[in-house]
Amino acid sequence: MTVTVKVLNMSALNLLSDMERLDLIRLNAPATAAESGKLSSQFAGALKLTDAQYEMHQNALQETRSEWERNIY
Repeated sequence: MTVTVKVLNMSALNLLSDMERLDLIRLNAPATAAESGKLSSQFAGALKLTDAQYEMHQNALQETRSEWERNIY
């Protein structure tokens, strides 16, 4: 079972750590800014493209975006 807890006092965090040492619970590390931030920061550079491939990808994206119809009313 998973439970999310918001720690309001550092004494509570110490108690949770003690419970983890006794093998009663398992604490997960808090999310870092990169993990909880924007997706663009998480996936930046994930495609590992060469410069030529990156340029082709950007041109294809620009062409696709220019084909969209913007009239939404």
